[in-house]
Amino acid sequence: MSPPATSVIQIASAAAAAMLLLAGLAFQLGSREAAQEAGVHAAPHEGYVQLVESLPAMSDSGAPVLPPQEAIQGVVRPMLAVIIDDVGPDRRVADTLIATGLPLTLSILPFAEAAPDIAYSASRAGLDVFLHLPMEPVGLADPGPNALIRAHDAAEIARRLRWALSRVPGAAGFNNHMGSAMTTDRASMERVFAVLEGSGLIFVDSLTHQRSVAAAVASRAGLTALRRDVFLDHVRTPQAIDAAIGEALDRAVATGSAIAIGHPHAATLTALEGLAERAEAAGVELVTVSRLAQAQARHQAS
Repeated sequence: MSPPATSVIQIASAAAAAMLLLAGLAFQLGSREAAQEAGVHAAPHEGYVQLVESLPAMSDSGAPVLPPQEAIQGVVRPMLAVIIDDVGPDRRVADTLIATGLPLTLSILPFAEAAPDIAYSASRAGLDVFLHLPMEPVGLADPGPNALIRAHDAAEIARRLRWALSRVPGAAGFNNHMGSAMTTDRASMERVFAVLEGSGLIFVDSLTHQRSVAAAVASRAGLTALRRDVFLDHVRTPQAIDAAIGEALDRAVATGSAIAIGHPHAATLTALEGLAERAEAAGVELVTVSRLAQAQARHQAS
């Protein structure tokens, strides 16, 4: 399919691209050395098939779609940012996402063996790289190794955060993987964001629970805090995913921006093939989360 003409690609010069490549390589090597010094040797989660969180009645499946923290009105074109979660365990799927040419935000699981290499490849291709940070869910679903748990004290939270960030070098931000229990616990989230004050990271609340306080706590800690508007593949049928894409585009048009989250399912990948054309027809610009956050910051400053 034809890559969308994103503004980032249009203005990029050869010299800037070369500088970005060198900077990314230096960051990648530095992050790997830091991880080795810390004794980090991550392996993929054994038995990984699909880390999809099953929630009880008071879960995302029954939660209303919440409005964004502040609509971005007055922009030249409405913006839609698409995050693809659970990237990492299947390297071929990651390469497919990178090759789409879409300005996606890839949220990478830190325990995936290929996480650092995928992060570097995605950054080099001009995509946003996010850390998909495992957190404690409601119920017995396994969020994966080194997940953040409510029982952890501040020191253990900090240790696990440093490890996770070292596994996804160059991450512009992060969102929660699972976390329906963790993100509703204010004290736990305060311990998390106390570690990240001044980091400059963007946080997107995946809203796996309607009572999440994560975005509010992140904002008070000085981070750029955003929230997911639409799950693209909560129901994994072509018809449902197409409808969810339509909902995301409609929300972007109505409020000026929207954030949608999908997963590397076959049906989702197929739906992404027509996303650029649908966005163009709706008058919506596809952007990375970083670009959307910048637009929101300009709007708030005006």
